[in-house]
Amino acid sequence: MPSEHDEAVKVYVRLVDGGDMEMRLPAEALQRLERLEAEGYTGKWLIHELLTDDWGPPPVVVTISGTHPDGRWIERKIPYD
Repeated sequence: MPSEHDEAVKVYVRLVDGGDMEMRLPAEALQRLERLEAEGYTGKWLIHELLTDDWGPPPVVVTISGTHPDGRWIERKIPYD
């Protein structure tokens, strides 16, 4: 049975056409997010590496929040620039 941390990460995407979408990711996605940031990824390149580069209408901003596997609360707003 999955634990509450298996899908602890919420992703909210606001799209340029006014639409939005939501998804959930495993908590390990926050470790990957921090690793990509440490490697210098930002903006759309960070979003592409973490989520996808296959968007219909592209995002304006992606908000990622959740409990890191080490217990810290993480929240990032990543503009698609």
